[in-house]
Amino acid sequence: MMATRGRPKKTPTNVRLSDDVVLVKLDQIECIIRKNSQDIEELKNQVAMGKGGIKTIFVIGAIVAALATTLGFYRGG
Repeated sequence: MMATRGRPKKTPTNVRLSDDVVLVKLDQIECIIRKNSQDIEELKNQVAMGKGGIKTIFVIGAIVAALATTLGFYRGG
């Protein structure tokens, strides 16, 4: 008996099995994409909070600098 070359011939059982494997993989990919989307949203929220915190620190620093400058003028002048 001679060895066959190339791909094995697809039988209905192989096709069904292949389709099942593809469906399982697609379900896994869908779950991964859903998780990644949630992670991206969480990161966006964290970045937004970080930007807000930096702005707050900048405003407080500007107020403190203004007060220090004002007090310096009153004491020096």
